[in-house]
Amino acid sequence: MLLTQTVNGKSFISLGDSPKFHSSSTTFYRTMLLAGSTFKNFSHGFHLATLPIQVVFIGPAGSGKTTLVNKYGEWLFKSDRRVSFINLDPGVEKTPYSPSFDIRGFFTVEEIMRRESLGPNGAMIRAMDILAERSVELASHINTLEGDYRLIDTPGQSELFVFRSAGPEIMRGLSAVSRTIVVFLIDGQLVYSPSDLIAVFSLAAACRLRLNVPFVHVVTKADVLSRSDLEKMIQEPEYLERRIVEEEAGLLQEYVLEHSKIVHPFLRRQRTVLVSALSGAGLDLLDSLIHDATCECGDLR
Repeated sequence: MLLTQTVNGKSFISLGDSPKFHSSSTTFYRTMLLAGSTFKNFSHGFHLATLPIQVVFIGPAGSGKTTLVNKYGEWLFKSDRRVSFINLDPGVEKTPYSPSFDIRGFFTVEEIMRRESLGPNGAMIRAMDILAERSVELASHINTLEGDYRLIDTPGQSELFVFRSAGPEIMRGLSAVSRTIVVFLIDGQLVYSPSDLIAVFSLAAACRLRLNVPFVHVVTKADVLSRSDLEKMIQEPEYLERRIVEEEAGLLQEYVLEHSKIVHPFLRRQRTVLVSALSGAGLDLLDSLIHDATCECGDLR
């Protein structure tokens, strides 16, 4: 429920006193106590593997976040694992999964447009600001959801989620209560050249720096890749360098060569898997990657 409240002559939007969202101060203290208890338990031998895995899907618009959330959730169900779906996109019209928590139950982009006389972009920015303001409360509510996995779907405009305060604030709240990992999606259909590959991994690196949680990459739409050698370019720096020299020219070639030397050490720390939500190919590899990144022996920050 979206409410407009006035304090000291200033109007602002709140999520209201719905049973699902308590007052901000009360929830803050409850969450901090829970986080403190969790980390205290860690120090007394509490096993990390007993906590749910919270998987946050992030990527450029059209990269297939919602579809992958749904298909990976179905795959987990078939593997006898309990799953909660969380939708944090207030602008989506419908989802292929049934959310256990849906931010649209509290506010939507359309509602903000109407109440605050904003256009679509302005309303989406305002929505991200609301998420940031109530991030502790949001994380506390998500922590009540049952399941072995919590799959978290984020807005299509990933730059708003990541580069405004909403993403980092929500990640801090989620990380305080359970194991949290980001899956960054790379649209395999949009990588036509070596410079495209370097650009998208540079965006992934920027997201990692902003969010500061364990982080893995997946290339989506593996059944319709624009290049058959995409995986080889990702895995073999010498091959990528040859492709840059042969396919790029001028200042762009020089820039991409230099930047590839920064990006490839970053890639060597982990695998990048190719998945197809349409066929289900690679979902087992994605699951293995998530498990490796969230186990006590791994830290892919």
